[in-house]
Amino acid sequence: MQLQWSRSNTKLAKLGTVGFGIPAFESETGFKTCPMAGACAGYCYARQGAYTFPVVKEARESNLAATQKTDDFKAKAMSDLRNMRNVTTVRVHDSGDFYSQEYLDAWYVIARAFPNVVFYAYTKSIHLDLWSKKPRNFRIIQSVGGLMDADINTRRPHSRVFPTDYARRKAGYGDGHVTDTLAIRGARKIGLVYHGTRDLTPAQERYLNANEV
Repeated sequence: MQLQWSRSNTKLAKLGTVGFGIPAFESETGFKTCPMAGACAGYCYARQGAYTFPVVKEARESNLAATQKTDDFKAKAMSDLRNMRNVTTVRVHDSGDFYSQEYLDAWYVIARAFPNVVFYAYTKSIHLDLWSKKPRNFRIIQSVGGLMDADINTRRPHSRVFPTDYARRKAGYGDGHVTDTLAIRGARKIGLVYHGTRDLTPAQERYLNANEV
């Protein structure tokens, strides 16, 4: 089993972070990798651009298959990370999400094995137990735009996507668009600016401007 890790994402390259991704929204077989996706599925950056290239899609499909053998996945991920040089942060899911409690818990086990490495993930899987088993070195950022926005705890880190940087600043959210420094630090309000290759529809732009928690 070969896991595919990435440093090619622009944000990751700026931070020297290694990333791990699975298919966004659903796999080629229809398996829901983002079970709590809502309106976000229509403008998701990870369903556009380079993410649609066959080699990228194949790598994420392979990663998904690997995660479904939980014990093997944990062992392989820990082995890979031990053999990587200068890894200080790991972004879990530049595409995809925690599709089950077992999968989330597997990442928490992996993170505990590397207490000096910061792991972080944006998630709409608010229905899962995100907090009771979370190790201190794992940053969870609840992501607005899914089916369970009403259950987001805004006293904890959370993020919103905005149609423009002006809209982000007006809403009082920090800049998480250029780098993920705020996510890594555990900032509470992180603003992301839409950067897909497709233009937003007028309805999507209205949704992003109005979508508060």
